[in-house]
Amino acid sequence: MTGSKAEGLKAYEGRLAPMALLVLLAVLALALASGHLYSVRQSRDWVDHSYRVIDATRGLFSLVQDVEAGERGYMATNDARFLDNYDASRAQIPASEAHLRDLVRDNADQTARVRAVEDLVDKRVAVAERRVELARSGRMDLARTVQFGEGQAAMGALRGEIQGVIDAENALLAQRARRAASVDLTGYLVGLLLAGSAIAGLGILTVSVSGANRRLRHEVGEREAAEGALRESEARYRAVFRTTADLLYVLDVTPDGRYVMAEVNPAYERAVGASLAQLRGLDVEVLAGEARGAQLVRHLDAVCAVDHPLFSRDHVFLPQGERIWESLLTAVRGADGKVERIVGSSRDVTDRERAQEQMRRGQRLEAIGQLTGGIAHDFNNLLQVIRGNLELISSQVGEGPSAPRVRNALHAAERAAQLTRQLLAFARRQPLEPRVIHLGRLIGDMTEILRRTLGERMQVETRIAEDLWNTSADPAQVESAVLNLAINARDAMADGGRLTIALENTSVAAGGDGELERGDYVLISVSDTGCGMDKETLKRVFEPFFTTKGAEKGTGLGLSMVYGFVKQSRGHVQMFSAPGEGATVKIYLPRSLEAVEEASEAPAGALHGSSEVILVVEDDDMVRASAVGILREHGYTCIHAPNGAAALNMLESGARIDLLFTDVVMPGPVTCRDLAREAQALRPGLPVLYTSGYAEDAIVHDGRVDEGVQLLSKPYDRETLARRISAMLKAARPVVLVVEDDPLVRMAAVDMVEALGFTPLQAGDAPSAMEILRRKQPVDVLFTDIGLPGVRGTELAQQARAMRPELKVIFASGYGDSEDLDDGLDASHLRKPYEQDQLAEALTSAVH
Repeated sequence: MTGSKAEGLKAYEGRLAPMALLVLLAVLALALASGHLYSVRQSRDWVDHSYRVIDATRGLFSLVQDVEAGERGYMATNDARFLDNYDASRAQIPASEAHLRDLVRDNADQTARVRAVEDLVDKRVAVAERRVELARSGRMDLARTVQFGEGQAAMGALRGEIQGVIDAENALLAQRARRAASVDLTGYLVGLLLAGSAIAGLGILTVSVSGANRRLRHEVGEREAAEGALRESEARYRAVFRTTADLLYVLDVTPDGRYVMAEVNPAYERAVGASLAQLRGLDVEVLAGEARGAQLVRHLDAVCAVDHPLFSRDHVFLPQGERIWESLLTAVRGADGKVERIVGSSRDVTDRERAQEQMRRGQRLEAIGQLTGGIAHDFNNLLQVIRGNLELISSQVGEGPSAPRVRNALHAAERAAQLTRQLLAFARRQPLEPRVIHLGRLIGDMTEILRRTLGERMQVETRIAEDLWNTSADPAQVESAVLNLAINARDAMADGGRLTIALENTSVAAGGDGELERGDYVLISVSDTGCGMDKETLKRVFEPFFTTKGAEKGTGLGLSMVYGFVKQSRGHVQMFSAPGEGATVKIYLPRSLEAVEEASEAPAGALHGSSEVILVVEDDDMVRASAVGILREHGYTCIHAPNGAAALNMLESGARIDLLFTDVVMPGPVTCRDLAREAQALRPGLPVLYTSGYAEDAIVHDGRVDEGVQLLSKPYDRETLARRISAMLKAARPVVLVVEDDPLVRMAAVDMVEALGFTPLQAGDAPSAMEILRRKQPVDVLFTDIGLPGVRGTELAQQARAMRPELKVIFASGYGDSEDLDDGLDASHLRKPYEQDQLAEALTSAVH
């Protein structure tokens, strides 16, 4: 029994040892697996914690950036929509700060860093709140300057502190990753040791380790995914930095005090037209050039001498031309306090400056225009009273002792009127009467006048292109502009010289002068060989009242008038000059594809009426009395009214009226246009002549007199008034074309037609008459002899009716050949010799 027990005990002990080993291995394996699992979970928790800290830090910085972006957007555009994101982000910052503090509360170093971050965040937000509060209260100018640079300095420091928090978390993350790797290695070695001790234990441990490894791989995958997300986030941040529109650059400061280009962003490369590879390592003094290098180095020295950013505004000369940059430069110091580099941010504000300058010029022009328009009407009314009464007095005093004084007063009134016209021209508010003209003919007709005006010491040369296009412009204003330029050129050539006027066709393509629209133009170039002018004078040459002629030698409005007239005509004007090289003025007037309009001829003979009745409508008593006096002096019968309503009553009462002469600006419910419309409804064909000292909105729109409107600007002289009245009365008369081959008979017929109040045209045969009709001249009645040479009168009437079906026909014959008349013509017939009353009856019947 003892042996059996001993063997049994040995066998038990043999089984006990493996069992103990297995138990020990199991315990060790379990302990190892448990420890490993705990380590992995702890490592995973710390990884998650680090990424939460990093994400919270980035989120806080993103909110601050949103606050800064909203503030800057609002400052730049005054658009309140930028404040929506600003307010929302500012409201989230306290909660984001609290969350970040909670995450790092177990780390004293990180807690200190986060506290520094919070201080900088609060400082940047306070700056934004202060500037936005000022802007919201309407003090935008103060808002843009208050605490200037403090916000950017705070953001620069904040970026550094943010990066410090992120770097510290990344360092902790790396340390914890190494610790997890060490635990993994230890577990693996222990597993190998246990596997070598016992196959069974190895199997058990292998199973345990295999499960742990699977879990570890899962954790490592999660960590790698988190690191990938971190890299993607950093890439997005760098992409935003590289795509900013601001010009960013870094200058290295060498030990010997030189400043060398180190880094630039793509926006800087595009601006200067050079790549980073071309710029890196270049000394900025050499890069800036000899003219500006020393000045730039002095500014960089000043940046290094202070602890805050310095602002500068510079004119930079680049391949595409001169540009204006606004820059902020900040020195970056090392641990020893020495400046290691300078970080700069620049913004190209050239387009903004040009837009602001154009806006200022437009505001000045608008102010002058409003001032001019406000006083022009009343001032011209006063001048009209003065001038009208002086002319009435002039006709009474004759050449007596007072005649020179009257002439001097008239001359002064004309100068005052010219001054007002020039102001209106510059302000683009003069009433233009454009028509299609050929500038070559107009300038050609002016050549002799220019030679007489400029004197014998001046050579006048004209160069006119043979295929010159037509243009649409007010011919009187074109003549005035060219004459003004010629007189300026004469004054610039005190010792004589050459004036060259060249006309040519030109086309402006897309991308041309910014103030000149694309299209075809007729170009007038006026050049002289005078003293020229410098750049500063050239900049101001079109300003009103600016003159280089000295006191009492000019008003300074000549070139201003040219500028305003050209702009009002939808053209463009440029001046080129240099000291000692003369000057050239180029005027671009838009091309017209229409045919040239023939100018109406001034009425021949005396400018006196023959009892025609003129209705004068004028609210100013003195102006009305002056106009009535002038018209009565010229033989017209006048009735007058102080406003449109009174004038309309006269028309409705049946009073005879041959022409309506009305002021544009009048009080009362009946406007001048209403009066004219009602008058022409009551008296079809009644001619209407408007007058005004300033009529911007009533009959003048966009500086042009409305189609079909006749305007006489105040102040006018009596001859001009009489000429316009006579011309309009003549144009309103029915036109009779007298066709007669016998000159004496034709002359007698023409005299009778004119004496009866009709406008006569005359022709000696049928071809001449057809030529008049083909020219589209107004003709109401064809009064023709039947027995014409070649083509008989009846054939002429048939051809004329085919061209103008509405034409009335009267035949005259002394041979009793009325049987030859074509009944289809519906014509009247007079037998020679006829009396004036017979002709009157026939003409009256034809036109009514």
